[in-house]
Amino acid sequence: MNIRNMFKDARFIGQAAGDRQTYSVFETASGYLVAAPRSSHNYSLTFVQRAAPEVIGRKFHGRQITVNTLKSRTHRPDLFGAYFDRLNALYVMVALSKAIKLKKREGRAMLFKIK
Repeated sequence: MNIRNMFKDARFIGQAAGDRQTYSVFETASGYLVAAPRSSHNYSLTFVQRAAPEVIGRKFHGRQITVNTLKSRTHRPDLFGAYFDRLNALYVMVALSKAIKLKKREGRAMLFKIK
């Protein structure tokens, strides 16, 4: 991914509410950018590949999943290798209205319902 092209034509598509903060999601030609506030003037930014929402929707349609479900049941380390890659992919699904973050939990893990 070329950093010069990462922000080209970025378009806001929605927000996803986490446990402690709200994440803003932007769509670009090459994927999705998830911005999380860190302080009053700072944000962290994570890139989610364009294929991630398609894989999640196809594999888990109608099911409740956790972040760790993506690691154990997709076998796609290129898309869902690190914990925050998986979490941000689920936030992209919420922003696209393809998933809902549920209030109930599975142990300590957040649950997402894939539409």
